[in-house]
Amino acid sequence: RRMELIKVLLLLSGLCSLSTAQTQDPLIPTINVLKEILALKSEILHRIFATTVFLFSTGHPKIAFTAALDTAGINAHIGPFSTDTTLVFKHVETNIGEGFNPETGVFTAPVNGVYFFAFNCFAGARKAMSSALYKNEQHIVSVWDQPTTGDNEDNNFNAATLLLEPGDRVYIRLWKNSHISKLDKHSTFSGFLIYPLKSETSTPTLQHPPPAN
Repeated sequence: RRMELIKVLLLLSGLCSLSTAQTQDPLIPTINVLKEILALKSEILHRIFATTVFLFSTGHPKIAFTAALDTAGINAHIGPFSTDTTLVFKHVETNIGEGFNPETGVFTAPVNGVYFFAFNCFAGARKAMSSALYKNEQHIVSVWDQPTTGDNEDNNFNAATLLLEPGDRVYIRLWKNSHISKLDKHSTFSGFLIYPLKSETSTPTLQHPPPAN
């Protein structure tokens, strides 16, 4: 790219320093220089386009999913239960890479990488509504709403960015003694790979300077 830039500058310099003594046909040198500039511009644009296509078509695996609670059945809500229960989001909208299992409600990371997850929980307000996002058995983030009589419904959302290794599991648990609505696809679970990491990649740490005396 540096050599191409130098060539463009030299061509422009030649265009600016055309001799006024060439009176027999002064436009010919100008036209020739412009043709070279246009040809070089076309080549640069072609290389930029080819590089962009390459980056978007190779390398990064494509992993993304969105699923909602199944609306089948006569009950509008799931729960409450006496124990924490993994929510099974059976209605799959997107499952690129097949990392999400609609039979268990669990996403299993196929590759090392940084992932983004989000979940939305909707329920009637007369009972408690609380659930959480888990990585393996680790509680990451949660939503919670206590029972109220002042309104008819509760709606909560939360999200997290996670560093995952192949085989790590991410899922949503409905906490005990709470419930969640499965109507109209209000309650959803989504995730996607932001970018992959090499297997030996570790989480970067910030090196702080020593404290001043």
